[in-house]
Amino acid sequence: MNREKKLLWGFIDRSGNYVIEPRFDDAMNFHEGLAVVRMDYLRGFIDRTGAFAIEPKFQLAYSFAEGLARVMIDDKWGFIRPDGSWAIEPAFDKASEFKDGLAMVKVGDMYGYIDRNGAYAVRPEYDFVGEFHDGLAWAVSNHKYGYLGRDGSWAINPVFDIANDFSDGLAAVMKEEKYGYIDRSGTYVIEPVYDVAGNFDGGVARVKKDGEWSYIDRNGATVPEPAEQPEPEVFNDGLAPRQKDGKFGYANSDGDFVIEPQFFRAEPFCEGLARVLTGPKAKWMFINTEGKAAFRSKFSQAEDFCDGLARVCIEEYVEV
Repeated sequence: MNREKKLLWGFIDRSGNYVIEPRFDDAMNFHEGLAVVRMDYLRGFIDRTGAFAIEPKFQLAYSFAEGLARVMIDDKWGFIRPDGSWAIEPAFDKASEFKDGLAMVKVGDMYGYIDRNGAYAVRPEYDFVGEFHDGLAWAVSNHKYGYLGRDGSWAINPVFDIANDFSDGLAAVMKEEKYGYIDRSGTYVIEPVYDVAGNFDGGVARVKKDGEWSYIDRNGATVPEPAEQPEPEVFNDGLAPRQKDGKFGYANSDGDFVIEPQFFRAEPFCEGLARVLTGPKAKWMFINTEGKAAFRSKFSQAEDFCDGLARVCIEEYVEV
């Protein structure tokens, strides 16, 4: 009989003690009191004690959002309540999680949106639909793009060859192979003269015209290229990971190292603890804000603490 290495997931508390022993083939963070776990090829939901609130019976399952979780059974997507009962029967070929009371669904080859009761807010009559941004979502009908309101009616008629999400109140759209920008009424604010047009971010968008790249403001005027911003440091508990001479430590907002560079890899602090690796083949450990090991246990994989628990993974050899 052969032995095979298996990765098992569980949850620890801030003392490093197992609150939920590692026995799952996969696990996700807790959301709305429950976490998705996988055993063999089926997924279910556990509570914070590790007991199954919903037995593993789904092909796929995602975390609860707005009180409902999308799950797949018999190749169809539906939505369940925290007690495992069906809120919306599995009838969809694709489904997104609920956001602001709506979820995108696919029926056959067509897309639409449903509300939390399973009623169609936007009937599945479109070749594809985007996410809602500022109350509008692009949709494709008969190979043309327009924008739908949350009631499913056309807020901007489908007359474009391509349409992007609204950003900073404007959306880049293409018609007759040229991009311009429209406002929420569908009126061109910047005429379609560009070969390529990016979304606005911070009042500036990158565009290409006659082979030349440039930046424009919301009036279409050319502006200097924005200065490249360094990757923002993530300060939690007053500290952020910082590299020096090939090693990572943790610095305060003044740039002074509070924990000297000594780690091969270092993640931001979360709930007072941070994940670090001491070398390329080392296992994950957790340190406190003094740079000391928070507890002795180390893990093959580990995730940040969230609401007092952290997902961790160990290796175990089983007979096959």
